[in-house]
Amino acid sequence: MAMRLLGARLPLQALPWLLGLVLALSGCQPSAPPNPGVRRVLPGQSIQAVLDQAHPGETVLLPRGTWAENLRIEKSLTLRGEGPEATVLSAAQPGPPVIWVGGEAEVRLEGLTLRAGRGGYVSPLLSSAGVFAQDKARVVLQGVKIQAHAASGVFARDEAQLLLVDGEISGNARYGLELIGRARVVAQSTRIVQNKTGGVWLAEEARLEGEALEVRENGGMGLWVRDSAYLKLFASRLEANAKSAVYVQDEAQALLLGTHVAQHEESAVYGTDQARIWAYGSSFEGNWNGLELAGGQLYLERCFVRASRWDAIRAQRGTLEVWASLLEGGRGAGLSLTGTARAQIRDSEIQGFAVAGVSGFSLHPAQGEGNRMSRNGVDLLGNVDPRLRLPLAPAEWAHVRLAGPGEDLQRVVDSLLPGGVLELGPGLYPAGITVAKPLEIRGEGAALVGKAEAPVLSVVSGGDLRLWGVEVTGGSEGLALGAGSRAELWGCVFRENGAGIKAWQDAELRAFRTHVSNHSQGGIWLWDQARAHLEEVKVEANELCGIGAAGRSRLFLVRSTLSENGWQGGLLLRDQAQVELKENRFVNNRGYGIAVQSRACLGSGPGFFGTLSGQGNTFEGNYKGPACPETLLLNLSG
Repeated sequence: MAMRLLGARLPLQALPWLLGLVLALSGCQPSAPPNPGVRRVLPGQSIQAVLDQAHPGETVLLPRGTWAENLRIEKSLTLRGEGPEATVLSAAQPGPPVIWVGGEAEVRLEGLTLRAGRGGYVSPLLSSAGVFAQDKARVVLQGVKIQAHAASGVFARDEAQLLLVDGEISGNARYGLELIGRARVVAQSTRIVQNKTGGVWLAEEARLEGEALEVRENGGMGLWVRDSAYLKLFASRLEANAKSAVYVQDEAQALLLGTHVAQHEESAVYGTDQARIWAYGSSFEGNWNGLELAGGQLYLERCFVRASRWDAIRAQRGTLEVWASLLEGGRGAGLSLTGTARAQIRDSEIQGFAVAGVSGFSLHPAQGEGNRMSRNGVDLLGNVDPRLRLPLAPAEWAHVRLAGPGEDLQRVVDSLLPGGVLELGPGLYPAGITVAKPLEIRGEGAALVGKAEAPVLSVVSGGDLRLWGVEVTGGSEGLALGAGSRAELWGCVFRENGAGIKAWQDAELRAFRTHVSNHSQGGIWLWDQARAHLEEVKVEANELCGIGAAGRSRLFLVRSTLSENGWQGGLLLRDQAQVELKENRFVNNRGYGIAVQSRACLGSGPGFFGTLSGQGNTFEGNYKGPACPETLLLNLSG
């Protein structure tokens, strides 16, 4: 299958340099006579002097031992040690690199350890690196270890080209590999480990292709790709770097093929600005988040994202597409969208997430189809296309009655036809149900019991839930209403969830003779353009507040009681909410009866710029008073 991002083929201009670079560097050993000269550095001799005397194409042998010089090479030759454990070359003076290669020299370095460049990084013109390559130099490092330099292990700039084979770059004070300008590097079977600032820095128009590359335990990023740089990794391992394994910003691009990324305390792969990231057949395991997008584009195909500590994939901005991949295990969601992110996920498996399979709180709905979901807190939450999820059973029943717990309620709900009825007999029913069609649930002594991390009931686009006589408890929310959803409650009890009811986007809630109590995060919250009609509702003993109206939501509250709610009072107003109150009682709340979330009333907050109207409301025994500011009462005088 052709590599593509959101329907577009991978840009071909990103590929020709790879073939050209490998072919060019494989011929880095310059043309020479059939028996090129070989020179040996004798004890006591200056390596630089021997290099200066060598003819282009000759090989200089450096015997075992520890040597101290700073070398400058501007001709084509080979410098060969007796192996990295035997031949060690360290800097003689601080400032310059251990080996500097410039001009159009074609140089091979073999069987060496380069150690202890002293001084540090001054500028792109002066760095105490192990190897510093500039101009149009071509350098092959075969079996070379580069360790403990005061700057980066390898620094390449201009149009320098390097081939690294069977080497190690470790313990350097800056980066293992630092590339700027139009420098190009191919690294094969190379370890970049325990460098203090980070593993690899790619900036400007630099290019790196890595095969069987190991980037591990570096401070900072494993690989930082910025500007217009390009990264390609094949069959590589990125593990336990202090920050992200791959961080891509500006207009940079990264391509991961069959690469394993594991054990990072931040998002393993992070893209921002106009970054473009592709991953094919790669695995991401045990990271804080598997992949995160704050801008740009991300495409995953046949990837595995397992055991994330929070979300498998999250996006605040940009566009992402996931196809035929496995997202498994995390305390958050398989796919979490916020801000303005856009996402398509198709033909994938999403399972074992504590909050949701797909959590959509972006302005744009999460889209896709053909995804198999199981063992999630809820499968879908918020602003999502219900076609994302394959049902667990075909819809074929108009009416189902359960005498007691025992059945998988999600499977039962899926089996109901649109407009179907589910009757629940007495008992505690484990829940975490996604509703994406018109449906009625009736209870006779039945309680739906959720888990603390997820809603008990999640109604998404196309869902129209009528709930009669049911108790709802134990979830992060008792009822979560997403974009395009509707719920009507009659004689229900919501108690001891994180929040009783939350409605987002353009959801609609209607509740009659329903009791909402004992929630640590508030009783009822209306956000965005949500609408609520609440009649003869009791909202009591909730922490924070009884009801919160925010965003551009609309609330009509009539003949209801808000009592004994927390320090933010009975009714909390903010943003541009539109509220109408008729014949309600605000009694014994620990804050105000009604208050604006603002510095003047309740700590910091955005203030209230909406409308408040009503009549016939009474205020008694509220600890801080009936309203803040008191001018709110003028709007309730009739």
